[in-house]
Amino acid sequence: MTTPARPSRLAQRLRELPPYLFARIDELKREALGRGADLIDLGIGDPDLPTPRHIIDALQSAAAEPRHHRYPSYQGMAELRSAAAAYYAGRWGVKLDPSREVLVLIGSKEGIAHFPIAFVDPGDLVLVPDPAYPVYAVGTTFCGGRVHKVPLRRENGFLPDLAAIPTEVAREAKIIWTNYPNNPTAATATIDFYRDLVAWAREHDVIVASDNAYADVYFDEAAPPPSILSVPGATDVAIEFYSLSKTYNMTGWRTAFACGNGDLVRGLGQVKTNVDSGVFEAVQRAAIAALSGDQTCVADMRKVYRERRDVLCGGLARAGYDVLTPEATFYTLVATPRGVTSMEFAARLLSEAHIVGTPATGFGACGEGFVRLTLCAPAERLAEAVARMARLSV
Repeated sequence: MTTPARPSRLAQRLRELPPYLFARIDELKREALGRGADLIDLGIGDPDLPTPRHIIDALQSAAAEPRHHRYPSYQGMAELRSAAAAYYAGRWGVKLDPSREVLVLIGSKEGIAHFPIAFVDPGDLVLVPDPAYPVYAVGTTFCGGRVHKVPLRRENGFLPDLAAIPTEVAREAKIIWTNYPNNPTAATATIDFYRDLVAWAREHDVIVASDNAYADVYFDEAAPPPSILSVPGATDVAIEFYSLSKTYNMTGWRTAFACGNGDLVRGLGQVKTNVDSGVFEAVQRAAIAALSGDQTCVADMRKVYRERRDVLCGGLARAGYDVLTPEATFYTLVATPRGVTSMEFAARLLSEAHIVGTPATGFGACGEGFVRLTLCAPAERLAEAVARMARLSV
């Protein structure tokens, strides 16, 4: 008699993931599309603008060269690491050694997810903002680490209150994650905040992992967002993740880099040597063209998003909504009506106005009371979204 085969079973780390919050929204979205509804999807942070032509040209040219068809360097092409270092020098005055302080990534999400593998042992404590990009917490739990949520409150400009972190928690923490300009709140950080954060991290011997994906999507040309690495002494404690996805509309290209403290960069590099084979060199050539080329395309992109922001946020404010007009990113938070949860309001937007928004609770419990909308749609569609929301009884 043969023993029946055991069904495949998910690993505990997957079974412990929180339930998919957006299942109901996805169901309502499918139902609306099935009825032929004209959906305006403002739920996903994926640029609808095309990648600039000179970047595409660089990819096409490099893709035709057989020398780029083989395995790439694990660390990334020396030319790309030098271009990244030069970009940081020109943008923020940060001096980086491209040979040991820059590492090419297959998108910043990959680097963020893999970083805890290098530095988090089972039981280690990691400080994660709430609300926040979910990968900070997921990467930690996959390593057996413990997550301690640090609230981001509107009254505090959605910045963490470092003084409110209990001393015993700070003493035990291995990493603190930060993300400015911020997803989902669109908040920005000042250089003074980064100085305080670096001092706090040095005092408590905590690694600072800074997600800087939205650094070049901002609206005040006189006050571009800072990098934590521009703070003196930051490279003693910090690593920063910079993505080309939002700056150059390259989300599908999967290219980014990590930079900063050489030991932190090297640790992440050791992980990547064992789990991936690097970025296709033709894509790296395109990334070099992006970072080293004319940045007019980036300024033009900011102008488009600024116009869209004014259409959406200005219109919603005139319609009576409590909307947080962003100074950076392509996100905005809209406060829910009194007594209505984030999930309930997102469901109403979808069912009654055929607008897809993201309940901010999908990024953490402290997102309650807000729905996140994106600017990743043409201005005329945003104007239509405003008109539809103005007709809702709120």
